[in-house]
Amino acid sequence: MPRSFLASAVIASALAGLMLSSISLPAMACTALVFKAQDGTAIYGRTMEWGASDLKSELALVPHDTPFKSSLGAGKTGMEWKNRHGFVGVNAAGLPYATDGMNEAGLTVGVLFFPGFAEFQELNADQQSSTVSSVDLANYLLGNFATVDEVRRAMTKIRVVRNPEIERAFGTPIPIHHIVTDATGASIIVEFTKGELSIYDNKVGAMTNSPNYGWHLLNLRNYANLQPLGAPASRNIDGVSLAPFGAGSGMLGLPGDFTPPSRFIRAVAFVNTMTPVKDAAEGVAAASTMLNNFDIPQGLVREGASPEDFHLGYTQWSVIADTRHKVYYYWTMYDRRMRSVDFSKLDFNAKKASTFPLDRVRAEDIEDRSADFSH
Repeated sequence: MPRSFLASAVIASALAGLMLSSISLPAMACTALVFKAQDGTAIYGRTMEWGASDLKSELALVPHDTPFKSSLGAGKTGMEWKNRHGFVGVNAAGLPYATDGMNEAGLTVGVLFFPGFAEFQELNADQQSSTVSSVDLANYLLGNFATVDEVRRAMTKIRVVRNPEIERAFGTPIPIHHIVTDATGASIIVEFTKGELSIYDNKVGAMTNSPNYGWHLLNLRNYANLQPLGAPASRNIDGVSLAPFGAGSGMLGLPGDFTPPSRFIRAVAFVNTMTPVKDAAEGVAAASTMLNNFDIPQGLVREGASPEDFHLGYTQWSVIADTRHKVYYYWTMYDRRMRSVDFSKLDFNAKKASTFPLDRVRAEDIEDRSADFSH
């Protein structure tokens, strides 16, 4: 995943496969969740939605001391560093940029689309050595920091800018924001709007896309009536029964569409009403159940100029991180079997980064239990 792994020509070629119309942005509908088990284990999970192309994502192991040099475009380079922490991340289109990942300290970073609002800082030649491109920010955070507090302090000391060359090759801007969570369960949202850095404490345990995080928190007040307890069955008006038709009446009004504001409300509702989980095993199971509620089947969400001219938004993969035991789980649209990478079994002192595709075979791994019936 280090920038030096790919020559510019190779990157341009890979990006060409993802080229989009400059008129419209692809449908992005990622959703992230954070919560803690009763034993203190912090669980992070997110979905990856992208409809413009097959991301062909790989899982990458990036060891200690891996050198990075952030490319800023036009032949300019920014900050250089070597990883203090090894990490595992998910890339896209074979490019050396993490879209999600966890490092060996349990710090997780998720990159989500932030269209219409993301506006990064201007490149300043005098501060070039402390400047990182926006697409390199996840690599920088995963490779250098162990806690949310460290990230919070570091973000005020660097500049984050666009890389116009990558965006031109990509065929569209790359407006993104980040969710950062550590092994204690502390979580922040990192956004750049109008060239200014904003860092929000993520106390509600959720993140989606646009608008900005502060707007989403304000919008929560429109749903203050929602609760897990259903309406009482004994209510009536002059003998006319007002009993609910079935379970779930306390959540009547919970939005079910796939817009970012609606998904944010659902994510907050799920995380903050879930039955407490005992440990990491229960937490991972609960996270997978909640993330399934945000899956977008291919074809349901279409964005474009007309019914004949559109691109899709659909869920390509999902991940869960057990930040205490350092286990990274994932599944894909092709194979919903959960797979895991246990950091205790990895060599973060390897000489170079390595990758493998998320799916060995793009087919569901279905277990046939027919023979288990007694005869």
